Amino acid sequence: MPPSSCPKTRVDHAMRGASAATSREPARCGRVAYLLQVFPKFSETFILNELIEHQRQGAAVRVLSLRLPREGRFHRMLADLNEAAEYLPEALSDAPGRAAEALWSATRHSPRAMSRATWGRLRGRFTTRDVWQAAMARRWAERRGVTHVHCHFGGYAARVAFLSRLMGGPSFSMTLHAFDIFRRDVDAALLREMIETSAFTVTVSRFNERFLRDVIGASALKIRVLYNGLPLERFAFHAAPRSSRTIVAVGRLIEKKGFTHLVRACAILAQRGALDRCDIIGDGREKDALKALIRELGLSGVVRLTGPQPIERVAAALTEASAFALPCVAAQDGNMDALPTVLLEAMASGCPCVSTRLSGIPEIIEDKASGLLVEPGDEAGLADALERVMTDAALARRLALAGRQRVERLFDVRNSVATLSDWLQSAAADSAANADAAASSHDGRPSRQITSVVQRAEAPGEERACEPV
Repeated sequence: MPPSSCPKTRVDHAMRGASAATSREPARCGRVAYLLQVFPKFSETFILNELIEHQRQGAAVRVLSLRLPREGRFHRMLADLNEAAEYLPEALSDAPGRAAEALWSATRHSPRAMSRATWGRLRGRFTTRDVWQAAMARRWAERRGVTHVHCHFGGYAARVAFLSRLMGGPSFSMTLHAFDIFRRDVDAALLREMIETSAFTVTVSRFNERFLRDVIGASALKIRVLYNGLPLERFAFHAAPRSSRTIVAVGRLIEKKGFTHLVRACAILAQRGALDRCDIIGDGREKDALKALIRELGLSGVVRLTGPQPIERVAAALTEASAFALPCVAAQDGNMDALPTVLLEAMASGCPCVSTRLSGIPEIIEDKASGLLVEPGDEAGLADALERVMTDAALARRLALAGRQRVERLFDVRNSVATLSDWLQSAAADSAANADAAASSHDGRPSRQITSVVQRAEAPGEERACEPV
């Protein structure tokens, strides 16, 4: 079954909305929007789950995307969203008049901050596109009555939200995940500035919280830990004995997922006669290298790269396999997984999980209680653990039951979104109140907060390489 196509009317509506946002809407108690780099993105089901749950709980959350999706595949549950996303122009040539108007509006509101952001670009930390899209995002929020925006990841979208805030736009928050924290080319000084300027910053594990505090130097007062949630009704629990010796793995085919180690572990299992099949679901830049390794090890009839699949096919695979493997490692650039959503999906489905002692993974799996953990890169240990769950039915059932219970207790999307929604609505209301107060006393000069943040961001010795867009 191929991934479903995005409903055409939804895409058309979204594109029209990008240029039709001209009527000003009152903020009243404040309104929330998500500001995202690309929406929808096939691999980011956790964002789509979050938006759908906001809607189910009665929260009206708009979505503004900085780029159009170009993957050509979409999950069917995208159709569950009642309101289409809106899109900013990706190039100045797409809407030069609107961009100029937005930049002029931002300049009038806060000339000093706008001047420094536009011409100095905060000592090279921002691109020209960051600046004019931030101005357009500020204008969009003003016209839509949006007083707070939330971003996922601390990269492109977060920089735009941060700049928009400096220009007098809505307050912002962000959820920090993995590459945006751990990669060695992350601009730690800029990330600290964004965290300090945010209304609050969410991160998805205690491990991340410690890293942000101890390595990035972020203020603990701004950081809140909130686990990604899972819509449990989409993952039926099947803990019945599974006869075949099959492994399933899901994820992008990139270094940090550790699939090279999984293929080598499969070679060990095949030599023992302990493996019928291993399916690796996903796509990525290591696809060709993995294919070559499979051929080299003589596993062409055993290990299959099935390509990306819609969530329905993933859920079905998780109910059929004897074991789920996610052998995460730290990549050479420092990147690593933080709290892999696919582990939650496997545990919710009753598929016994084997993963590694890395980052936030032990916060999902309690070793020998709700799954098995091995050291990153330990291929023999990985093979042993997978063989155990495929051959010991009692162990597999015990891990499956405990895994489902743990996901229900800690990773239910209804609970995580309810908490996040409270935080977002509170920030939106505070921002609306502050905007009303500022409007009644504004004297045409930039606020002290905006000037202070810009000055701190341009402090000597703070310059670092900007993350490539």
